[in-house]
Amino acid sequence: MNSTLITVITYCGAVISGLAVLENLLVIVVLAATSYLRIKYFTFVFNLALADLGFSVMLIAYALNRDHVFSALMQSFLFVAVLMILAVAVNRYLTLTISPPSRYDALVTPCRLAMVCLLLWCFSFALNVPVVLVASKDVRLILAAWFRPPFVLVVWIVTVVLYLIVFRKINSYTSLPTIPSSPVYGTNNPDMTEQSPPRVGQTRRLMITFSIILVTSFICWTPFNIAQIMEYFIKTGQSTISDDTLNNFNTIGAFVYCLSPAINPLIYWWRLDGFRQGFKGLFCCCLLQKPEQLVEEIVDDNEDQQNTEPIG
Repeated sequence: MNSTLITVITYCGAVISGLAVLENLLVIVVLAATSYLRIKYFTFVFNLALADLGFSVMLIAYALNRDHVFSALMQSFLFVAVLMILAVAVNRYLTLTISPPSRYDALVTPCRLAMVCLLLWCFSFALNVPVVLVASKDVRLILAAWFRPPFVLVVWIVTVVLYLIVFRKINSYTSLPTIPSSPVYGTNNPDMTEQSPPRVGQTRRLMITFSIILVTSFICWTPFNIAQIMEYFIKTGQSTISDDTLNNFNTIGAFVYCLSPAINPLIYWWRLDGFRQGFKGLFCCCLLQKPEQLVEEIVDDNEDQQNTEPIG
C-alpha cells in the first residue's frame, strides 16, 4: 500500500483521537455540571463517556510510545465500554420487570448503581492490566489473539441477546390495550399495567440509542482484533503475510478502532434530548425548555423523586 496513504491515515487517526478526547470531555462536563442530568437515566452514558475518554488518551499514548502497559490500559477502557453497553440492557430489563415501579426505584438506587459501575471498572482493569505486567512477550501475543477477542465477542453476543429480550418486552407493553379496568390485563397480569407509558418510552429510546452504539462499536472493534489474530500467525511463522502488510492493516484497523469514541458523543447529541439541552444550557446559556419540563420527558413520575438524586 502507498506509504503516503498510510501516513495520511495515521495523521487522520491522531486527529480523530484528539477530537474524541475533546468530545468526551464535553460530555462528562455537561453531565457532571448540569444538576437535572445527574440522575440514574444518564449513569451509563457518563461511564461510557469516561471509558471512551480513557481509551482515546491511551490510544494517543500508545501511538507515541508503544509500551504494552498503554496497550493493556487501552484494552481495559475498551472492555469497560463493552460492559457498560451490556449493563444498560440489564438495567432496562430490571426496569420493565420489577413491579411496581416504585419497587425498582427502591432497589436500584443511585448509590447502588454507582457501586455496580465501580465493580465493572475494577473487573475490567483486573482482567487486563496485571496479566500484561507480569506475562512474557509470547504470552501477551497469545492473550491478544486468542483470549481478548473471543472473550469480548462472547460479551457482544450476550449483549445482543439481552437487547433483543428487552425490545421484545417493550413490544409486549406497547401492544397492550390501554384500558386499566380490563379484567385480563388489570387483574390476571398486573405487571402489564403497572409500567407507565413514560417509563416504557424512556426505556425504548435509551435502548435504541445504545443499540446504535453497540453496532458502531462492534464495527470499529472488528478490524483491529482481526489484526491481532493475524499478528499471532505471522509472529509464530504460520503465515506468509509480510510484516509490511500487517503494519498497513494494523494502521487501518487502529484508525477504524479510534472512530467509536468520536462517534458516540454525536449519537448522544442526536438521540438524547436531555444531553442536548444540557449542552446548550451550559455552553450557549439558553435552554429551550425549563429543566422541570425536560426531566418529565426523560423520566416518568415514579422515578422522578428517586432518580433526581446525584449519582455520586
